[in-house]
Amino acid sequence: MPDRSNPSSKKRKGGAKYGKQASRVAIESGDAIEGTENRGEEDEDTDDEDIEAQIRRELEGLQPGKDKTRQFQPVQMDMPCVTFMRLDPSIDPVQLVHRLCSEAHAHPETKKSRWIKRMHPVTSIRKTLSVDLTTFAKEILKPHFHSGGPPKTYAIRPTVRGNSKLNRDIIIKTVADAVGPEHPVNLKNYDLMILVDVAQNVIGMSVVQGDYDKLKRFNLAEIYDPSPKAEPADTATESKA
Repeated sequence: MPDRSNPSSKKRKGGAKYGKQASRVAIESGDAIEGTENRGEEDEDTDDEDIEAQIRRELEGLQPGKDKTRQFQPVQMDMPCVTFMRLDPSIDPVQLVHRLCSEAHAHPETKKSRWIKRMHPVTSIRKTLSVDLTTFAKEILKPHFHSGGPPKTYAIRPTVRGNSKLNRDIIIKTVADAVGPEHPVNLKNYDLMILVDVAQNVIGMSVVQGDYDKLKRFNLAEIYDPSPKAEPADTATESKA
């Protein structure tokens, strides 16, 4: 869940290798979003470079420096196959993830990640034990649904991991009530998708654009190498005499 000042999670494969690569990929796209370029720190990875050497070099590059602000910080949490990233408040996590996935969709041949799978941007997070879900939802939804303009269609997609207090039904009903009846639900052709991620005792929420499914639900692995569609089974028919 990338969040501006709190932990963000991205599903990953490859153990500790992932967190370092996520920071490198995010910094590349973050520089583009902010309109700056760190030409003196350009990544010099090659396909032939030993992966251990890549990881070692990336680790060295992530060491805090006196005149270097760390915009992306891995946060350790005891969740298999999920890594959390803390983002600088100046970076919009939704914009960042959308930019990464849009670039990957437009140029899948320029693969920039080996271990990252699905990314979950969150605008803000709360503790599940103390959260008022209705108030939290209205805060996140206001710029998108309650700031004027015509009605928008929407869908809600909750993900719950390791939490027994909140479930999908509670989340969907509470968030839908917070959106209000003036905005119709459309599960396929939505204008906006509301993402709600619950991971243990933390809940994060964000609103993303209508190309969420087109961008494979922000799954970089699927964007780069789409899974083959299942072929329809042949149907055998027998003619009657």
